[in-house]
Amino acid sequence: MKIICYKRGFAPVIIISFVTVFLIASGYLYSNHGVKEIKKLDTDKPVVKVATESEKESEKEVPRQDIGVAELPKVAPINQTPQDSGNKKEVRVEDIVNWVNHGFSNKPEDLIKKRLGWEILSDEERALLPDCENVLMKTSPVPLDSIVGIEPIGSANPPEHTLASISSDTYIAVNGQGTTQTTPLVAPGDMWIILITPRYGATQDPEDHTIKYAFCKDVFGVVDHIKGFSPVLKKIVDEYKCPNSSDSPGSNNCPVMVLNKIVEGTPLGTVGRMQGNFNFGTWDLRVTHSFISPSRHGFLTKHSTCPYNYFSSPLREQLLAKLEPTAKGNCGTVEHDITGTLQGDWFIGNASPMRPADWGKLLHFGLNNRFSGESVISTSGMFVSQPTKWIFTANSLGNINRKFNEVVPGSTYCYDNDGNHQYRNNERGITSGRIIVQLTSASELQIEHQDGSCSVGNWEFKNSTHYQR
Repeated sequence: MKIICYKRGFAPVIIISFVTVFLIASGYLYSNHGVKEIKKLDTDKPVVKVATESEKESEKEVPRQDIGVAELPKVAPINQTPQDSGNKKEVRVEDIVNWVNHGFSNKPEDLIKKRLGWEILSDEERALLPDCENVLMKTSPVPLDSIVGIEPIGSANPPEHTLASISSDTYIAVNGQGTTQTTPLVAPGDMWIILITPRYGATQDPEDHTIKYAFCKDVFGVVDHIKGFSPVLKKIVDEYKCPNSSDSPGSNNCPVMVLNKIVEGTPLGTVGRMQGNFNFGTWDLRVTHSFISPSRHGFLTKHSTCPYNYFSSPLREQLLAKLEPTAKGNCGTVEHDITGTLQGDWFIGNASPMRPADWGKLLHFGLNNRFSGESVISTSGMFVSQPTKWIFTANSLGNINRKFNEVVPGSTYCYDNDGNHQYRNNERGITSGRIIVQLTSASELQIEHQDGSCSVGNWEFKNSTHYQR
């Protein structure tokens, strides 16, 4: 009998002992791993304002991007399920090793290597997780009275978030923005940590970490902008063994990929500080958005969902009530594409939002996530001299500021902003002139920024830029 020994696993003699016990008992040993103590949270904090677009931009960081496919070594499959042999189940050493490591949160290295991306679990890993229920979270990630406001999913904010689809999480603003004040962060439900990305000195705050986790086979979550690890998470990072001893856990050559169970209420760390807000999101493999060009988008984006849908009542309603009033209860969306119309995401060449070098080649026409009923044009360059965002009220008639989902191939349309719009302070970049655009086909357009307003002069293209779906 061949004994397989995994890094960070059990010694062969221990594995043999477990095999003996399991074969004699004809069953599986159950081990409940997790931190049992739930610390009381300090909620006596002063209230401050929600982060503005300019304040979020002042972080001067490269934003977290969800990962499409990571280049990880391929290994031979490991059969996770005992094989049928008549009416009896054959219990194999491989199965015992996999189960034992899972129960004690030390994941076998071979299964992790089979991931298609750092945060994309292998089929074998997903098979170890429970089936998904309607309610996955029963505890607020931060104290309810520490939440100043919640920005919905889908913020178009060029250049790093030119496409609303990049902002696949909500932003939760907490007390103490612009100070060193922190707010405790806990696990909102039972979860399995799958990826930890430590970051030090990357933003205006000393620490700025990311964790991604699984609730069940199909629903996953993320918290970004953690300003300090709890002892539980710090221990996972500190004890993580890199393949190359010269690498440190969390570096590009040594991502902290695990499958460690954490029980609901376990302290995860702190959020807040100078930034004052953090990402909180979910993605659900049972939900797939209808992007016209799905290959251009990241894995998480294609399955992004509103995280508050998975909370128990009345907590679900309490969290949704924290959405910014101008959102009118809408949790937002990353899905704006409407085939055959102007609405949605546009690209030059093979550009993708996953590559920072391509941000200048992106263009977005959609609905504003923070101000219900308002339209937004977001672009990072090419036909404008700087990243530009316009917010305005669209019209249902005519060719001036027409609703994007009503613009079809043929006619030329004109968009401008006279500076009197109530949400003008959320714009950036070029705030004058006009933008003329024409769909030359269902999947191609030409666009140009010109001086003047839509009400003056002819709308003739002189030096247009071409985009495609």
